[in-house]
Amino acid sequence: MIAFAAQLSRGPLDELSFHFAPQFVLFAAVKLGVFSAMEEGAKDFEAIASATGCSPRGMRMLLDSTAALGLLEKKRDLYGLNRFSRRYLLPSSEDYVGQVFMYSDLSVKLWSTLPEAVRTGRPTLSELTEGERKRLQVEVVDALFQVQRANAWRLAEALEETGLFQKELDEPVKILDLAAGSAVWSIPLAVKFAAGQVTAVDFASVLDVARRYTRKYGVQSRYRFVDADIREMDFGSEEYDLVILGHICHSEGSEQTQRLMKKALRALQASGKLLIIDYIPDEERKSELLPLLLAINALLGTEEGDTFTFSEYEQWLLNAGFKAVRRVRVEGRSPILAALRG
Repeated sequence: MIAFAAQLSRGPLDELSFHFAPQFVLFAAVKLGVFSAMEEGAKDFEAIASATGCSPRGMRMLLDSTAALGLLEKKRDLYGLNRFSRRYLLPSSEDYVGQVFMYSDLSVKLWSTLPEAVRTGRPTLSELTEGERKRLQVEVVDALFQVQRANAWRLAEALEETGLFQKELDEPVKILDLAAGSAVWSIPLAVKFAAGQVTAVDFASVLDVARRYTRKYGVQSRYRFVDADIREMDFGSEEYDLVILGHICHSEGSEQTQRLMKKALRALQASGKLLIIDYIPDEERKSELLPLLLAINALLGTEEGDTFTFSEYEQWLLNAGFKAVRRVRVEGRSPILAALRG
């Protein structure tokens, strides 16, 4: 994140006024297939322009800016991938995160309506067309798989190491993944527990993304995909060992989150656990920027969404009937909450 206060005091403001531009440089490079054009080796800008169907003039400018961002090597007139772009921006890489930049145009369009959202306290998502909203939903879900994948695997290990979820690997564990998205948080557990069964709940268009990733990891046969609204769905009674709420509470808001907690409690077996994964701001809501920006994103897109502190979550969970709440530390992200039923 740009340190705005330092930039304002230091001046000049020319760089600050272009803080949005690097995101769009990457948006264009990913969308145009620039990194794939260099997969087999370095090329000059004219060859890359030809391979991508672009103008030489425009491509030279785009490549120079991408190199200045540290994402390409430039030697004389040749441009090539470096270790960062080869790992993270080449579509054939296991760690590809290019999807993160594919909806930059829609994000900026939505965030440009922020004054109206602040004035009214209402979401402005309707400013996007229906097609744009559907595209944004699917592309965000797809992108977040890559963004969250490493932490999801770390979480699966941390649950065992901390003693919060210790099961035999061949035990028929039952998991309920609510608002599953890409199923990123349940897939590592499905891989780990060979006899595990996962019920993934979300809307049909989103579940298509989950199906693709479960196929990739060879666990699709142990998933039951349910096209349903988690606000309306009955989760059942004393059925699951683990319920997952992954990055959904900030969209649901406080009242709906508390309802989900009560339904999750009822769905869990006596020794079951509820996992809540979200961006959690500091208690004074003043120093952790990303969770606070996510709150604004929730304002733009939902009627009731917000981000919530650990103490808020803890109080709600205890009020719902959970016996204890634990923090699970996973490197590089907000703490994950594990609520114990019994």
